[in-house]
Amino acid sequence: MCLFSRFRSGQYVPLVFALAILNPLAKHHGLAAAQDDGLATARALENTFVGVIERTQKSVVAIARLKKVERFHLRPALDPFRREFRQGRQSPLLDDPDNPDFVPVDFGAGVIIAPEDRPHERYILTNYHVVKGGPATNLPVGEQNVALFARFADHHSGSVAIKAADPRSDLAVLEIDFSELGIKQDDLEPMIFAGQPDFRKGRIVLALGNPYAIARDGSASASWGMISNRGRRPAMANPLNEMAFRRQTMHHFGTLLQIDSRLDLGTSGGAVVNLDGELIGISTALAALEGYEKSVGYAVPVDSATRRIVDSLTRGLEVEYGFLGVRPDDVLPREMLRLSGSFEQPSAARVLDVYPGSPAAKGRLLSGDVVLQVNNQPVYGQYDLMRHVGQLGPAATAHLAVWREKASRELNLEVKLGKWPVHDDEGIIATENRYDPWRGLTIDYPTARAKFLQYPLRYHPAVLVTRIDPGLKENTEVREGDLITHVNDSAVRTPAEFHRAVRELSGDVRLVVIGREPVVMRE
Repeated sequence: MCLFSRFRSGQYVPLVFALAILNPLAKHHGLAAAQDDGLATARALENTFVGVIERTQKSVVAIARLKKVERFHLRPALDPFRREFRQGRQSPLLDDPDNPDFVPVDFGAGVIIAPEDRPHERYILTNYHVVKGGPATNLPVGEQNVALFARFADHHSGSVAIKAADPRSDLAVLEIDFSELGIKQDDLEPMIFAGQPDFRKGRIVLALGNPYAIARDGSASASWGMISNRGRRPAMANPLNEMAFRRQTMHHFGTLLQIDSRLDLGTSGGAVVNLDGELIGISTALAALEGYEKSVGYAVPVDSATRRIVDSLTRGLEVEYGFLGVRPDDVLPREMLRLSGSFEQPSAARVLDVYPGSPAAKGRLLSGDVVLQVNNQPVYGQYDLMRHVGQLGPAATAHLAVWREKASRELNLEVKLGKWPVHDDEGIIATENRYDPWRGLTIDYPTARAKFLQYPLRYHPAVLVTRIDPGLKENTEVREGDLITHVNDSAVRTPAEFHRAVRELSGDVRLVVIGREPVVMRE
């Protein structure tokens, strides 16, 4: 029997009236329940944020960059290394970094880390421009009158020094003076690296740093947002301007994470963590636009490529980047349509020229080839190609998917990479050598330093002498910039091959140098 007929018979009149009366209450009850559920969800998220911040803030430090001056001999331990003569004012109280009211002119943040293969060691990871001053695109060099000072979450503070710094990645690693701090390395808790960082848009992240130098008590300030995008880059320097080109970083080829969170002045070098409290990025002001008060949030992603860089820095080594040996260009979508093949991607990179003798030439790349992938990563243009190759580093093998229009087919090529030439030689800080000098000679890849390159560029099957110990210069015919092809009768193409060749040698050693007679190195 239908409800209507029962209603007409009067059997369900009380029930209908009851439902009518209770309906508003039912709606209210449902709304209240929904509000309770929403509040519970919000509190759960809040508790997650609080827990992550409590776990990670102890691994974030405030960094001050101080000018050394001979003033105010009130505390010899602090003067001159932690004093500053600021804007003509002589105030020992405010210029004392141990004073809680001290406000440095140059400041930023850093993250305590432990190398994966040396977990007992502690270092501070930060941005290059935090410790060298100014944005990474305007690097001062030769600054010797500067000291670095760090304040930790437990209120300890002390001097720090650059272990190694790399302008091309805008990253630096600092050593901590534990004797000055009066603590042990194990007393500092390092940040945990994310094993498989997830950089998908929409992932929630937290940022911890030192905005406006307010972390004077060592307590990092926190903000939150989400990953808005990845593969972002600051405005490209003019490739026709030589000085601008030299100031380009790897991030100009599209590496940065865009974070939907305001990262104010002083948050450079701080931590970007996921909801598991794992480090996935180092916040940076690299992509700030001149003339804009508010810079969007950008961070250097802590992925496998960055961890390779950090590993070199924690060892005190110069960071090396891969070199293919081509002059690339973009293949635009309209040009892709004119090719005889069928492609899933709308654009790619074209090889305009292949430098003679280069890794690309040895790998059988030809002028006109279209590079579609590097190690299964799509290449949509020349910046993608340069980024993928550079991040691999020298001696790494790049697997290239290439379309050769002349043959109307796709090829899979293997290229063993060389070393990208360093333009900003003075900007690099390295406290250790990959290889100890041999008889006063420091050896590197043939393209290791741009200042020794000759144009038109040719990649020589040799190693480069980048430095000669001062005491040896007057007693040898070898010169900085020389290219050595053979040690006695052994051909050498890389620093590793050179040092293997000389490892067991004693007495006189014959070096074959390009462009002149062989040189004999005496023991």
